[in-house]
Amino acid sequence: MEQLKLRGIKTFDLKADAGAVKYLISSEKPAVRDWILENIEIARRLHHINAVILINHLDCGAYGGSASFQSKSEELKFHTEQLKQAKMIVGASFPDLKVGIMFAWLEDGQVTLKEL
Repeated sequence: MEQLKLRGIKTFDLKADAGAVKYLISSEKPAVRDWILENIEIARRLHHINAVILINHLDCGAYGGSASFQSKSEELKFHTEQLKQAKMIVGASFPDLKVGIMFAWLEDGQVTLKEL
């Protein structure tokens, strides 16, 4: 992801799970939550990561897509709150890791990231 490299992040493990943030903060699918946290632990132990960046995106199907929101502003606010909760969970589970949160959307065929 070029946008991460522009922010000075040269190497990273990319891990993408549909609805990851949603399932990290809810009790809806505890096995998915455990899977995500286990993968972070594996990356920490084997790849010596020092940070995790959680990214949600516009029109996410796990939340019913953009149609579930009255506006893009409302959608961004909702995802920001979800990401903040997930950041707290990951931070509590891995206090030695820096946890960042971002929101992504497509703009002119390019992925745009906003740090939150």
